[in-house]
Amino acid sequence: MRFLRASLTVTALLMFGQAVLAGLFMGGLSSAFAWHREMATVAGIALIVSIIAAVLARRLGQAPRWPIWATVALLAFMSLLAFAGFRGLTALHVPLAVIMILLTAVLTMWAWRYVSTSTAGTVSERGGPATDVGERIDVPTSTIAH
Repeated sequence: MRFLRASLTVTALLMFGQAVLAGLFMGGLSSAFAWHREMATVAGIALIVSIIAAVLARRLGQAPRWPIWATVALLAFMSLLAFAGFRGLTALHVPLAVIMILLTAVLTMWAWRYVSTSTAGTVSERGGPATDVGERIDVPTSTIAH
């Protein structure tokens, strides 16, 4: 699950960077266009790594199956986004990019909040519930001393 979190976080950061570079280009900094194009390639590679991470997380029993399909769908969506960009269809490319950034951010937030059922009931070396950074544990109020 850590690999999935890391790869999705990198992908999300690259997507946000894409928005910054697009804004710089639209604001008149022509050199930002080449960086925008190159970062799109790197973001695509990061998303492919996220697909692999989602498959591994599923196979290790740490994640449900749907993140695999979600990351594959994001890659397909990214292909549509790239098509619109390379065709100069700015009126389509920009809204698609906003949706892409939003979906990537939502998936990344899910990954950081998800508690694997394989670790939810275990105890860590510290003696408390086993969690990774960012995971939530819901403790029934009946177990809390009053």
